[in-house]
Amino acid sequence: MKKLICGLMLLFSQVLLAQQPQSRVTFEPVRAQPGQDLSITYNPAGSPLAGKKDIKGIVYTYENFVWHANDLSLKEENNSWKANIKLAKDCGLVAVKYTSGDLVDNNDDQTFAQMLIDESGKFAVGAYAGWGLLRAPNYGYSVQQYLRNANISDSAVYFWLNQEISFHPKEASEVMSVPFCQALFKMQGLSSIPRINRVVAFLSKNSSEENMLKILSIFRYPLQNKTSEDSLTKVILTNYPTGNLARLKAFQQVNLEPNFDKKVEQATAFLKQFPYKESDFDYNENNRINYTNVYLMVALQALMQKNYAKLTTLASELPFSTIPTIYYKCIDIAHKRKDLDDQTLFAPSQALMQRMESFKNQRPAQYLYLSPSEWTKEYERLFIQTFGLIQTNIYRNTGHWDEAMTLANRVQQTLQFKSAELNNEQALLLEHFKQYNQLQEVLVKSMHENQSSPEMIELLKRDYQRVKGNVEGFDDYVSGLKNPALASKELEELKSIMIKKSMPDWTMKDGNGKTVKFSELRGKTIIMDFWATWCVPCKASFPGMKLAVEKYKNDPNVAFFFVDTEERSLNYKQEIMQYIKENNYPFTILFDNKLPNQKANDEVFNRICKAFTISGIPQKLIIDKNGKLRFITVGFKGSATGLADEISAMIELTKKAE
Repeated sequence: MKKLICGLMLLFSQVLLAQQPQSRVTFEPVRAQPGQDLSITYNPAGSPLAGKKDIKGIVYTYENFVWHANDLSLKEENNSWKANIKLAKDCGLVAVKYTSGDLVDNNDDQTFAQMLIDESGKFAVGAYAGWGLLRAPNYGYSVQQYLRNANISDSAVYFWLNQEISFHPKEASEVMSVPFCQALFKMQGLSSIPRINRVVAFLSKNSSEENMLKILSIFRYPLQNKTSEDSLTKVILTNYPTGNLARLKAFQQVNLEPNFDKKVEQATAFLKQFPYKESDFDYNENNRINYTNVYLMVALQALMQKNYAKLTTLASELPFSTIPTIYYKCIDIAHKRKDLDDQTLFAPSQALMQRMESFKNQRPAQYLYLSPSEWTKEYERLFIQTFGLIQTNIYRNTGHWDEAMTLANRVQQTLQFKSAELNNEQALLLEHFKQYNQLQEVLVKSMHENQSSPEMIELLKRDYQRVKGNVEGFDDYVSGLKNPALASKELEELKSIMIKKSMPDWTMKDGNGKTVKFSELRGKTIIMDFWATWCVPCKASFPGMKLAVEKYKNDPNVAFFFVDTEERSLNYKQEIMQYIKENNYPFTILFDNKLPNQKANDEVFNRICKAFTISGIPQKLIIDKNGKLRFITVGFKGSATGLADEISAMIELTKKAE
């Protein structure tokens, strides 16, 4: 009893804490009521934001048991930041946080909050529940990304919810029933069952599907009553054949169907019977009803059937979170692999982008925890990540020059010349529009970030020759444009990952049928680039590798080998040599060995993967003159000049290695 009394005293002290001026934040009036004007003052002294001039504020209001996020309009006065807001009439609690760049002040996870009071002087509807659930994110009713590590005890959650239901039974009893039962059981265990059963009986008085689903949730946990759960499930499905539970069951059937054609048929029927726009987002999220998976099945079939009109029409109804996946699977991959020409991809890609833009000024349900300014920033990040590079390229390739230029400029505002692919697109567009001053700026800034392409180097060389009259000194000019601090940092990083391991021996044939033996290459620095015709990033890295090869073409002690591996087609050797010739790559091709009864030529690569616990291509190995492996580099970061410089730096470090 003594512990219980102490616990209650602590909890009541937290009520008072929520009402007091909280160090850096003060609320005026201190005991604000719903519907009133509220003044909020923030003094960042002693916080991570002290001295910052770009402070922003976000206010979270708990209205009718739902969180809302909004930006604060701040005004600086005497080293403090003030804002005024109008409280909604159904608001029960207010919480704020302040930011400056990536820095956040939320009172060290203790929150800056105020519980509102009603006209009678009692805490307003939602005040208790909001104060409890705000600091208990593991219950799933908090504000996403507001608190980092806070999680009050189950007994504290029970206390606040019990207070809410006790003082506001009409408004809170149903809506808070599930988290209340969960907290009660976690606190009292089996002794709580009789009271939980009374909650179930109370909910049963209203036979709406919403209440029945709450009971079903309680049957699952905490009661773990499978018999009652199954029985109630049948009742709900009978009474609500197009309701939430019916949607869940239909979705599960789509997921479980192994046959693709039948799966698509079920997915199509599911979307017709349970349109996304009419669905309950919270129920979808809580029960993992993933509309993206359903739409993807229909979209992929449309793509395989070359029904681009259907894909274009489908785009107009997609949920926000589904758009990036559909674009990647149906547009991005097809574009990069050249499975379809860009003229064909234009209409569906344009429709997908327009659908995403329709959400720009309307936060989707899953992002309501973001304030409008936060949503604007997050939206732009997702938009650029999804469409930026590929859609710009599709626009340019299909002759939509103005759209390409507008999109490239928009994306560049975020990427700030740190993407070679975008820099290349923008440079080619500026050349098309004969905007030479802007082109020169893009070329120079791109080179400064070491994010350029061979095409951009040629443009830069052309401009250099126009000004100087010849190309003498061009290489020194280019080197002078690069950021020395960036180069120095990358060099130190390479030194830190340098290794010394014995390489497995190998023998392979080159593109002319000549045998090449590793044992006969001693004394040379060797670069082995493992790639395949089906590997998009492998081929994307070739322009950068070409720059590196050309840099060392007169060095007899450096040897590049481009090892084709993991091929399955019958005529891959002829296809590869034709590809190398058509693209004018000065590469020495080696063909990985194909063991008897194996489908792919991967004998050497498999042994190297096992030796160094690596996998995947592109995979580049740098080997010293004594046959020791010094560097392993995986993937391609997108910059031809960046890759060429990285390979060059690794070669020079390897040459000097003992």
